[in-house]
Amino acid sequence: MRAAGAVRPGRRYVAVVVFLLTVFGVVAIGRTQQITLTIDDLTGGGFSAQRIGIALVGGGVTTITIGVMTIGTQAWKNVKLDCKMLRLERTRVACDEGMLVLGDRIPLSFSYLTDKHVLDVVLKPAPDETWQLNMRPGKRGNDLGVRIDGGRVQRFAAWLPPDLPKLNAGVVNGVIDYGGEGRIAVKLAGIGLGFADAAGLRAGEKIGITLDAQAEPVANDLRWNATLAWNAGEAFWQPIYLKAANQQLSAEGRLDAKRLHVERGTLRYPGVGDAAFSGVYDFAAKKTTGGRVSAKAIEVSALYESVLKPFLQSTSFSDLRADGRVSAELQLSEQGVQGVDLQLDKVSFEDKTQHRFALFEVSGTVPWRADAPTQAAVTVKGGELLKMPVGTFALPLGMNGMRFDLKQLRVPLLDGHIDVRDFVARAGTASWYWQFTGEASGISMDKFTAALGLPVMHGTLDVKLPMVRHVKSTLRVDGALFLKVFDGTIEAKNLVLLDVFSKAPRVQADVAMRNLDLGLVTRTYSFGSITGRVDASIAGLELVNWQPVKFDVHLASSAGDYPRKISQAAVQNITALGGAGAAAAIQRSFLRFFEQFGYDKLGWGCKLQNGVCEMSGITGEDRPQGYVIVKGGGIPAITVMGYNRQVSWQELLDRLKRVTQDNVKPIVQ
Repeated sequence: MRAAGAVRPGRRYVAVVVFLLTVFGVVAIGRTQQITLTIDDLTGGGFSAQRIGIALVGGGVTTITIGVMTIGTQAWKNVKLDCKMLRLERTRVACDEGMLVLGDRIPLSFSYLTDKHVLDVVLKPAPDETWQLNMRPGKRGNDLGVRIDGGRVQRFAAWLPPDLPKLNAGVVNGVIDYGGEGRIAVKLAGIGLGFADAAGLRAGEKIGITLDAQAEPVANDLRWNATLAWNAGEAFWQPIYLKAANQQLSAEGRLDAKRLHVERGTLRYPGVGDAAFSGVYDFAAKKTTGGRVSAKAIEVSALYESVLKPFLQSTSFSDLRADGRVSAELQLSEQGVQGVDLQLDKVSFEDKTQHRFALFEVSGTVPWRADAPTQAAVTVKGGELLKMPVGTFALPLGMNGMRFDLKQLRVPLLDGHIDVRDFVARAGTASWYWQFTGEASGISMDKFTAALGLPVMHGTLDVKLPMVRHVKSTLRVDGALFLKVFDGTIEAKNLVLLDVFSKAPRVQADVAMRNLDLGLVTRTYSFGSITGRVDASIAGLELVNWQPVKFDVHLASSAGDYPRKISQAAVQNITALGGAGAAAAIQRSFLRFFEQFGYDKLGWGCKLQNGVCEMSGITGEDRPQGYVIVKGGGIPAITVMGYNRQVSWQELLDRLKRVTQDNVKPIVQ
């Protein structure tokens, strides 16, 4: 709706013709050889015209010229109306063959009954396009009717705000009736509508819509109601893409000089659900000053596919299986959203492609208020984390404005549990900030490794989580993260996760492993048998989408006195990674009769960069022909050397896979 006094786009040609015919009424007072009239300026009611010239020539030929004509915000230069035969009868003025030059040449005819004050005008901008105007006296002024058949929507383009996409296709059919007392009735249908902007971020094609609206003055207000239905076509409005599904928007209310009041409104979206709304829009402030929106039993699957998914394309939530229902109610004020009440009914979602996470049958209530503390009551029947099953848990979330607190959360996982403590989240000026501490206890290692597709390990996994902080899509772990595994320890420092919720998160860390039992490691990974202890350091570790792209790793025997033995199978497998010489020596010499060998120390390094692993061996033990991986010691002893300094990382992974699957004998090249 528009404020009183505004010129409606659909009446562009009508307004022009009404003015021109008014001038005809001034000059059509008799038949003379020629009458010429000049008017410098004519202004009123959002309309102005300058340099007006009127010529009535004998035989009924009449020409009107206007230097500049302005209606609302639109202006035209050198406007002209020619009538080949102007018929001036006692009670009727008519023109059957007229031509309006208004940028385009538009055929025009009109008839005006001087005694009844009835005006009929027909414009035909194209053979299949007709605009008909009928003006007649009403109870409180002139009634005006406009009928449109095949009206080109491009003719409305100049009247739209410049920041909106341009209309480029389609036609409009229907009627517009205006009563002199202020009553308005509109029935329009758009067919094959299209629009687009220069960047291609907002576009639509083959759109079919209908509009049915009425308005009438009551006291000092205008009471109105309108229904807009979308029945064909598709539209893209970055980032949302929608297809017509007989969506319907209905509303009613009142309009005064300062505000638009929506007293009752309904949005019906077949397959998704219905939403009711009301509110007040202030024209001067250009914002909503109050309102309410409510939706009952919305289908989450359809809501995700139709509305939410486009906003999540660059995140890890871009391809979910969603289920369940949700009801919501929002309260709005001049300051924005003041309250949200969510009711979750067995809502589930799951990462369909990578199976990284899932939550099943989430139910409960979330009563959020902008200026008061509240408490959510939500339960989760189960879920998955990296294909590991998660048990039932409750989510006692405290809320106070844009601050959210969770004192303690226990999530069952693989015979153990994960504890999250002192979780706090709050909205900052540019992004969300949150932090927590916690631990993982009693996690079954055999189930954990099986779920991740790793060789089966036994025992339990216990992890202490120091303070974890998230700011601007970056998650940082304060202090060190400790794990106990293979009878040794693993310590991760400088742990940072970048773009946490994106499709390709990045991880940076420095890792130190101390005193790992090589017997447990090699037995677990079917690598052959090695007894002893080992230390390892991984500096500058960087993962992209959980795949390593950069690191500098060094592995070496731990200090101390302990048995140091290596099996022939382990030697062969190590050789397959670093070179063929040692394996060939075993196969050709008496050493092939021994199952185990002694060693003094071992070491291996890989500096990964740009997909290539720069390999090294025991520090200080390089030989001209290569690097030493295993330095022999005791009887019998064997030294294993590597000869390839640079190896493709993918090739190295393939070799590791071959030698660790069921202890298959390596292929030596």
